[in-house]
Amino acid sequence: RRPPIPGSDAAGVHYLRSYHDAVALNSVLTDGSSLAVIGAGWIGLEVAASAAQRGVRVAVVESARQPLLAALGDEVGRVFANLHREHGVDLRLEAQVERIVTDDGRATGLELAGGSTLTADAVLVAVGAKPNIELAEQGGLDTGDGGVLVDSSLRTSDPDIYAVGDIAAAEHPLFGTRIRTEHWATALKQPAVAVAGMMGNPAEYAELPYFFTDQYDLGMEYAGHAAGSDRVVFRGDVGGREFVAFWVDGENRVLAGMNVNIWDVLDDVKELIRSRTTVDVDRLADPATPLASMCGR
Repeated sequence: RRPPIPGSDAAGVHYLRSYHDAVALNSVLTDGSSLAVIGAGWIGLEVAASAAQRGVRVAVVESARQPLLAALGDEVGRVFANLHREHGVDLRLEAQVERIVTDDGRATGLELAGGSTLTADAVLVAVGAKPNIELAEQGGLDTGDGGVLVDSSLRTSDPDIYAVGDIAAAEHPLFGTRIRTEHWATALKQPAVAVAGMMGNPAEYAELPYFFTDQYDLGMEYAGHAAGSDRVVFRGDVGGREFVAFWVDGENRVLAGMNVNIWDVLDDVKELIRSRTTVDVDRLADPATPLASMCGR
C-alpha cells in the first residue's frame, strides 16, 4: 500500500517493493544529487547509508523520536541516529510530512508540518509496507498481528493450509506469543517445517527471530524477541560502536541480543536467550566475563 501523502504518485517518487524498483532508485543515486527519505526504518536507513556513501546529499524524515524505535527502542535507536548524523545525513525526528512538493508533475522535495521544506532530486517513501493477506482473508483464514495466524507448526485455522514468511504470525514455543518476522531468513527456514506438517510429520518452528544490517562502518546481527523487556544492558564500547546489547525482562532473563561490530558472540547470545536463565546483569555487562559461562557452560 502507499501512504496517503499528497504527491506520492509524482515522477521522482520511489518505493522499494521489487527488483525493478531497486534498479530505478539506483539509477538516481549519483554523486552530487539529493535524496529525501520518508521513514527511518530498516529500508530508509540502509538506503540513506548507501546513498550518502555515494556522495548523495541525504535527508531522512521520521515521525518517531528515534530511528528504528519500534524494533530496537530508544537507547539503541539513538546509536543509529548518531551514526547517520556523523555521516552527514540531515535526520529530522518527530517530524511529519505534509506533502511531497512537486513541479510540473515531478517531485522536488518535502513540505513538513510547520511549513519547513526540504529540497531533493528524488524522494524515497520507506513507510507503509504491509503483508498482502487478502487471499487469506478471502479464504476465511484467521488473521491478526498484521498477518495470518498460525500455530507453532505454521498451520493456519484451516488444518489443510499452512503459511510461511512475512505473512505468518506464528506461535513461538519459547516466547509463548505470536511473532511475525519480516526477514528473508524466516522465508528461507520456515517452509521445511510447513512441508513436514503437510507430509504428516508435524514439527515446530523454534528458530529465534533474526535480522541483520550493514550501514557505513556498522554491522550488526539481532536475535530474539524484545517485547516485554524491562531494560537494555550494554556490554562494550557503545560510543565506538563495538558492543553487544541485551534486552532483559523483569527476572533478568535475556530476551534478545544485538552484536554490533563483534562477530564471535552470536551463538552464545542465542544460547542465553534459549536457556531462560536469570543472569547477573553486572556480569552480563562486563566484557571480561565469558558469555558462555553465563549459559552454564
